[in-house]
Amino acid sequence: MTFRARWIVLSLGIIVTSRLPARAQNQAGSAVAASPEVTADYPRDRAGVLIQGSEWMSITVQGPSRTRTKHGLAPAVTYGIASAAVVSEYDGLHAAIKVQPGRPVICVCRMMAPPGGLALVRLHPKKTSRELDGGKLHIGSKIAEAEQNDLLPINITQPENNVWLVQPQQDLPAGEYALMAGTQNMAIFPFTVAGPPASPPPAGK
Repeated sequence: MTFRARWIVLSLGIIVTSRLPARAQNQAGSAVAASPEVTADYPRDRAGVLIQGSEWMSITVQGPSRTRTKHGLAPAVTYGIASAAVVSEYDGLHAAIKVQPGRPVICVCRMMAPPGGLALVRLHPKKTSRELDGGKLHIGSKIAEAEQNDLLPINITQPENNVWLVQPQQDLPAGEYALMAGTQNMAIFPFTVAGPPASPPPAGK
């Protein structure tokens, strides 16, 4: 079952009324439970993963077009003791959703508690795609985790049942980013932080 299908099944199940546990937040690279509260006037009549720009925009889930391993033979010849780094590629140099630099708020609205917690990650642009270094993969357990330096610290608030507000703790400069529901699945909700607008040319030029 795909990531999207699993989350849809979870979203149609029993409603979870408790806050996201601190342990899951820490595993996902988020702030600790005592982090500042995130506030936003999020839509009350919409569901999905939304990001706040000039208006609230829906972010569509995107799966990798290709996943490869670095040093992929190491776990096989060392009986799983050594690990292989996993790199996932996503089509397109930029995401469809663009916001301005700053600390955008992301709303996981009207959905079940995401498996594994929430994480904000940095993607690496290539010629025609974006890459996520999934960190270490033990072939036997099929577990991938995002590299620590690609995990961005976030604050999470749950203002009501099945709604989570996520915000980076620091301004995001221009670049490629994504929200992940846990770090054990390479399906992402990508967005682009656009660079500052170009300055108009001097008068008479």
